[in-house]
Amino acid sequence: MTFQKLQTKRTYEEVIAQVRERLFSGTLKPGDRLPGERDLSVQLGIGRPALREALRALEATGLIILRKGKTGGAFISNGKARVIAENMSDLLRLSSISVDQLFEVRLWVQTGLARAACQRATKDDIEKLRQNVLEGESLHARGLSRQRIEVNVEFHNILAEATRNPVAQIVIRGLTDALKALSHEVGSYPIASLFDDRLSLVNALERKDEDAAAAAMERILKSTKPLYKRLEAQRLAAARTATAPVRAARIGRKPNGTSGKTTALKGTS
Repeated sequence: MTFQKLQTKRTYEEVIAQVRERLFSGTLKPGDRLPGERDLSVQLGIGRPALREALRALEATGLIILRKGKTGGAFISNGKARVIAENMSDLLRLSSISVDQLFEVRLWVQTGLARAACQRATKDDIEKLRQNVLEGESLHARGLSRQRIEVNVEFHNILAEATRNPVAQIVIRGLTDALKALSHEVGSYPIASLFDDRLSLVNALERKDEDAAAAAMERILKSTKPLYKRLEAQRLAAARTATAPVRAARIGRKPNGTSGKTTALKGTS
C-alpha cells in the first residue's frame, strides 16, 4: 500500500482525500494501521509537521484513531457516532440550530422508531428500558441530577438499539447528546409525567402495540420540549450577560484611548 505525492490542495485536505479514497475502495479497512510517520511523509512528499496536522484532522473526523507507545500509530477506525453527536451539540450551542428544529426532527424520527422497536425489541431490550426508567426515577428521588440526565438520555439510545438499525442509533445519539450537553451546561429537572410516560412506552413495546408506543413517545417529546426551550433561553441569556462587559468596554473606548461618550444636544433624541 503506497500513497501518491501531493499536488495542489491544502496538505491536510489531500491527505484526508487519499485516506478516504483507499478506505472506500476497500484498500484500507477498519483496524488497518497506516504506514509509520517517516514512511508516510516520504510517500506523500510532505514534512512531518504537515503530516501530523493531517493526521489530527483525520482523527477529528473520526476516520482514524491515534495511539501512542511502541504499538501505537494511526489506525483506521470503525466509524464514530461521537463525531456526529459532537457536531450536533456544537451547532446547538452556536445557535445554528434551535431546540424547536431539533424537536421537530425528533418527533418525525422517534415516533417511527418506537413503532419499529415494537416489531424488533427483545425481552432483554424491554427489561433494559424498564430498568433504565426505574434507575432514572431513583436518581431523581436522591437529587443526583447529573447522573439522572445521563440515564434519561440513555433511554433513547437503548430504544434505538432495539430497532437493530445502526443508522437509527447514530442519528438518535446525535440528537440526544446535543440536548444532554445543554442540560449539563445549565441544569435540568424532569417533567412530572416523564417516568410514567416512559413506562407506558415500555408497556406498549411489550404488547407490541405500535400506535400506543408512538403516542407515548409523542407525549414524552411534547412534554419535555418546553423544558429544553427554557434551558436554551437560560443559556443564551447567560451568554449575553458574559459578553456584555466586553461589548460595553469596546463601545466606551475609542482607538486613541479617549472615552466614546458623547454629549447629546438639548431637544434631540
